[in-house]
Amino acid sequence: MTQTANDPTIRRASLIATVNACMFVFGIVLLLMGSLLPTLQFSDARAGSLGSFPLVGILIATALIGPVLDKLGAKIALAVALTLIATAIAILPSLTSYAGIAIAAFVYGLGAGVLNAATNTLVSSLSDSGRSAALNLLGFSFSLGALAVPLLMSLTKGRFSSATVLYALAITSAVVLIFVLMQQFPAPVHSSTPLKKLLQVLHQPVVWLFGALLFFESGNENCMFVWAGKVTQDLLHTSAQRADLVLLGLSAALGAGRLLAVLWLRWMGNRNTILLSAGIVAAGAVVVLISASFGGMVTGFCLIGFGLSAIFPTVLGMAGDRFPRETGTVFGAIITVGLIGGIAGPMLGGWAAIYNPARVLIVPIVAAAGVAVLAWIVSSRKRSAATTSDS
Repeated sequence: MTQTANDPTIRRASLIATVNACMFVFGIVLLLMGSLLPTLQFSDARAGSLGSFPLVGILIATALIGPVLDKLGAKIALAVALTLIATAIAILPSLTSYAGIAIAAFVYGLGAGVLNAATNTLVSSLSDSGRSAALNLLGFSFSLGALAVPLLMSLTKGRFSSATVLYALAITSAVVLIFVLMQQFPAPVHSSTPLKKLLQVLHQPVVWLFGALLFFESGNENCMFVWAGKVTQDLLHTSAQRADLVLLGLSAALGAGRLLAVLWLRWMGNRNTILLSAGIVAAGAVVVLISASFGGMVTGFCLIGFGLSAIFPTVLGMAGDRFPRETGTVFGAIITVGLIGGIAGPMLGGWAAIYNPARVLIVPIVAAAGVAVLAWIVSSRKRSAATTSDS
């Protein structure tokens, strides 16, 4: 999706702020069900399975939305996504059946998948001279949204019901929708390109190398978010409340790293940033493995979070640089592969934990090595010739 970012009718700063607000909403939605589960009156098995419905929706939407973004543009996609999210969240408090809540979760998952792909695609297309930095800032907005729901649920406990919080989140999504509708968006240049021709870009092996990069990175991130607290609790025999501090440190380091990456990308470049980040992840895993204290564990997991922070957005930036004319199609494909990795990562951690909780740390070490090798290969390949032309 090549965007005419220099169109004088487009208020670029306002548009970028709106898109970052959309990514903030995505962060809210991604962790929403996890925050709601303790308040739902279902069995553990049923409550746990509810967490899969948003993920299925996100995966399906991401797999399908890429070519739509290149042909129709981001404005329609964002508007539909925010409408789905606001509506589904608004009706959640009135639902009591398992089926009803599952359907609502699936619907807001669909919206979230569209939101994620559309925001990354648009920011990449509007930021020709600094895609990776702009995408890291977008990732920081995601981190803020991801922290918002747990904080709201914690701070308002005893003051407001979960229904009130849900209504507030639905209103937030609706307000962002209004800003989206008010903005002038760049027009896509592939509106008349046949779908078959647009999809030809996916025949290039480098697309799937980018996908493999995101597979390793997403698997690593999700594995750490799922297992960091549990590993700390099991290895140090500490309380669950104390182990939660490790997860907080991991999340904070991830957000801070994405914000700081904007600075060092300027002088390190994309490849070196990813290589350094992978090294920090591996070093953090080693610190956790050799630590016998809670402070050491926190330090190690914070290092892991800091190392993970810049990789996903920077890989997207590299892909956007390589395919500036088919960004939506390429992003849809590689983010889908990343989501599959995100599902696989915690499962791999679970298999490792069967033998010893410490073996979960094998996952970030191996994944970091995979990221480093793939980043080197991708950056060494010559830029491919354009695969599609204006219609």
